[in-house]
Amino acid sequence: MIDYGKLQKTNETVPCRIWIKFNEEKTGRKARASFQNVMRNRNIDLSLTPIEPITRQINTRSTSFKVERKQFPLVPCETMTIYKSQGGTYEKVVANLKKGMTRSELYIACSRATKASGLYLIGGFVPPKPPESNDAVAMMFKTMRNERMIKFALEFSEESQGKRFDVIFHNVQSLNKHFLDIKSDKTFLSASMISLVETWTKPDDSLEIEGFKVIHRRDCNDIRKPFGQITYLKNYLKYENITERCEYSGKDHIEYCSIKIDDICIISVYNSPNSSFDVLKRHINEVISISKRFCQDIIVIGDFNINLTIKTNHKFIEYMESFGLTLINKLNKSSTNAKTQIDYCFTNMNELKSDYFESLTSFHKPIWIRKQGILTEFHVDEIKQIRTDIPFNLKDLKIYDQSDMMEVDEEFSFDRYEIVDENEQIDTDTTFNFEDLHTSDQSDMMEIAEQSSFENYEIIDSTSRKILDHFLLVLDFNNTTDTDQIS
Repeated sequence: MIDYGKLQKTNETVPCRIWIKFNEEKTGRKARASFQNVMRNRNIDLSLTPIEPITRQINTRSTSFKVERKQFPLVPCETMTIYKSQGGTYEKVVANLKKGMTRSELYIACSRATKASGLYLIGGFVPPKPPESNDAVAMMFKTMRNERMIKFALEFSEESQGKRFDVIFHNVQSLNKHFLDIKSDKTFLSASMISLVETWTKPDDSLEIEGFKVIHRRDCNDIRKPFGQITYLKNYLKYENITERCEYSGKDHIEYCSIKIDDICIISVYNSPNSSFDVLKRHINEVISISKRFCQDIIVIGDFNINLTIKTNHKFIEYMESFGLTLINKLNKSSTNAKTQIDYCFTNMNELKSDYFESLTSFHKPIWIRKQGILTEFHVDEIKQIRTDIPFNLKDLKIYDQSDMMEVDEEFSFDRYEIVDENEQIDTDTTFNFEDLHTSDQSDMMEIAEQSSFENYEIIDSTSRKILDHFLLVLDFNNTTDTDQIS
């Protein structure tokens, strides 16, 4: 908007004030404040800024003449050539189009605006001719479409053929927050099994993924926090839940589950950074010992929160090697955005491959594990897991003393089995007393003298089965220390 006035001498009509609306609210704030009364009286938009002409006196060095210049302190805009504007973006752009502009010049000029409504064209817009078939840019685009230089995360040229069994483990740091990302991620959907920890989920959360069934799930009860596990498996694959456990007391927080798929036990672990190393060892020893009774091929994968980039933490690798398990991830390769390696995989299988891939859903990088060949397509009912006709006689029981032997008192009790329900610690103590239990002096071996036997038994619910599993674990215990004592 322009205000006009007349010169007194010539009665000529000339601009005396210009009203401009700037994109930035701060621009012209003082000028608007000094003209508020005028703007209200004339009903002028309060967002407009008044610009008045100024007079400048120009002195010359060689003569005594003085020149006065009166003008509005305005310039049209920030002008630059098309090529100089490359790399810059602006909310509003005015492009001055001329004849003979090339296709690339038009593209650069018109693409500087952040949105179409901010682009203004001066002159006629003449669409450029399409590029020739031998145009260098067009040929490169064609090559890039036909020959992908970047491969899909789980596609490797040496393994692109044949059937595979893939496992993905990921500390997702809130499954609800990233659920849509995961259920639409081709990398996750191509896996045979998906194991997620730190899900932060509640029991009423709907977490179904098409083509998968949920075979293990642990939720938060009261508030969402770094807690919870969920495991998905392709609908056509068989499985059996071997054991699961959660210890959530004080600073110690450890969760694990062991699932048998075909002839492989896959153990998923989450260990809090505040948990002690001794507590982690106890749980690892327990779950591996139970799993080895069902299958010899073991995979242990998890977020252990033990940084393997620190050399002193390699004692954990040595501890896992005592079970015959080898780290299959490349050492000192970061698994988090902080360049730490706290997520990794151990196994006693030779044909497995494992590595990390990039993901935007978490601070952690997901881990993939690959086994060539598909597993048996058969479904086992996870609710009624029935095992029958397992004879057991204490007369033949021997507990071998290896590197870490637990000392057993005359009154033998086992109270380490814990069931965590709804994030609250509930200890189920199962105690067994053997009055005549003694330790022989030969070959560092403990032998139970009292003859007792168990009849054939049948387990029809998972809780009873887990309690018995833990009892049998004590009787078949390896890797325990002379200094540790069960009381």
